[in-house]
Parts: sequence; C-alpha cells; structure tokens
Amino acid sequence: MPDPAMLSNFNFAVHIELSGLGGDEGLALGSRKGAFSEVQGLEITLEPVSLREGGYNRGARQLVGKTTNPPLILKRGLSLDPAFWTWVQRCIDGTFPLPYVSGTIRVLQADSSAPDAGVWRFENGIVTKVKSADLNAGNAREVPLEELHIVHEGLSREAV
Repeated sequence: MPDPAMLSNFNFAVHIELSGLGGDEGLALGSRKGAFSEVQGLEITLEPVSLREGGYNRGARQLVGKTTNPPLILKRGLSLDPAFWTWVQRCIDGTFPLPYVSGTIRVLQADSSAPDAGVWRFENGIVTKVKSADLNAGNAREVPLEELHIVHEGLSREAV
C-alpha cells in the first residue's frame, strides 16, 4: 500500500464514473481514481450572437450561441487505481465504442472532515494526451503522471 504522506501534495481528487458504456467490467463505478496538484481548463466560453431587430435602434440584441469547452489538463498527479489506467489505455487503443466517461473534480481541503471547497462535473470525456514524468530513483516522491488531457462535451459547477 502506498505511503499516505506521498499523497499530501495533491489537492484535487478526480472521480470517474461510467456513462453510456453499458456494464463495462474494466471500469469500476464511483471510486477515487486519481489525485492531482494542478487542474487547468475549468472554463466555459459562450459565443455571443448579434441579432438586429427592426425598431430597436440602439444596436443589435445580444443572444447566447453555442458553448465551447477547452480540454481539462490535470497536472502532476498520481493514480493507484488500475481501472483508471484501463480507461486511459482504452482511449489510447481507440477501441469502439470509445470509453466516454463523466467525472467529478473535487477541490479538497486540508481538513479531511471539512466539505469540499469546490466541485466541477464534466460530461463524456476521453483522454487525448498522457505525459509521464521522468523517473528518478534518487527522488522517491517523484510524480509519475505529469499531464493528462481530457476533452469533454460539457462542464458544470456543482453546489457544495
């Protein structure tokens, strides 16, 4: 079992759960899959749409068009769960159906009994990039997963 002190630098827990895979035995539901010290891409961009309206002379009305979501980039992390790596490997292999999953990113507080500081949920994500850290036997606390990129179809912030 890994040393719990080794996980102390990770402030973000990522929970992965099945979405639309129909009983795939290779991926377990609802368990903690990884911990990371940095998360990027918690962003939603709404495209504005200008609509010219007759009789409204102050300019064009502004409406909301489609949304875009940059990929989630999880940095300097660690995952000890084999189901997490099964999901990553299925994305790399390109097996069909693609292993789309939904997941939750939780911002943890130092006091483990305190509620999460923030929660974001992504929908229908797949892995597009995996970058491992350089391994160094002289540094036992080296982080084995440098970056994990997940493209997804939507992001929402949940109430804590």
